[in-house]
Order: sequence, then structure tokens, then C-alpha cells
Amino acid sequence: MASDKRKGSQGLTKADLTDAVYERHGGLTKNEAADIVDAIFQTVKTTLGGGRPVKIKNFGTFEVMDRKGRMGVNPASGEKMFIPPRTGLAFRPAERLKQVVDDEKKGKQGRPQRSSKSLPSKKGRAHRGDETSG
Repeated sequence: MASDKRKGSQGLTKADLTDAVYERHGGLTKNEAADIVDAIFQTVKTTLGGGRPVKIKNFGTFEVMDRKGRMGVNPASGEKMFIPPRTGLAFRPAERLKQVVDDEKKGKQGRPQRSSKSLPSKKGRAHRGDETSG
């Protein structure tokens, strides 16, 4: 993958994603892989542009946020000023993504993943340590 050659120079690029799709799915041309990546990004943009969140399991959620206007201070002059309302984007990473990033930073790449059975659900399964034997 192209990012392996430039490790640390810049983050993952669209070209890197295209290369990953191309390498993983041998029956595709580079142009077809690029079309797939473009289609995914276009779908995400269109969905967010319509005000709807984009939820990707085990990755995270992209949301459109309406930010209220507020009073702020110009750091150069100290003058109080009104910051107008605006629309912004937010990303909330999934717990699984946070765990993977944390493990990568700690160098635990070879650590086996927990099975989905051991993950608590939102519907009230006991958390680790809360379980009772019986």
C-alpha cells in the first residue's frame, strides 16, 4: 500500500484507500477501485448534506451539528465580539475504534480481539466485573 512507503509523512490519503481496495479485491482495476472509494465518499457527503448522521459499525458516527451563536473575545485586541451560529461536523468514534487505536499506541498489535459475546450490549448485559456467578 502507498502509505507503507510514506509512513509518518502524512496521514492516510484517498489514494491510499484506493490502493487498499485495489489490493484487497484482485478482480478490480485501479479505476474501478477509485470509483468505489469515490462512491463511498459521495454517499457520505450527500447523507451529511441532508442533515442525517452516518453510522459505521465499529468505526464511529459522523453528525451534522448546529452550533449556537455566542459571545467570544478577539485574542489580538481583547475586544468582545459575537460569533454567529454555524453548522459544523462532529465525529464520535466507536468504542471498538478507540480500543484499536489505544492498543496500536501501546504496541499491542498481536493481542487477540475480544469476541463479540464478551462485549456488553446497550440492552443491559452485565459489564465485566458486574457479572454474578450462578
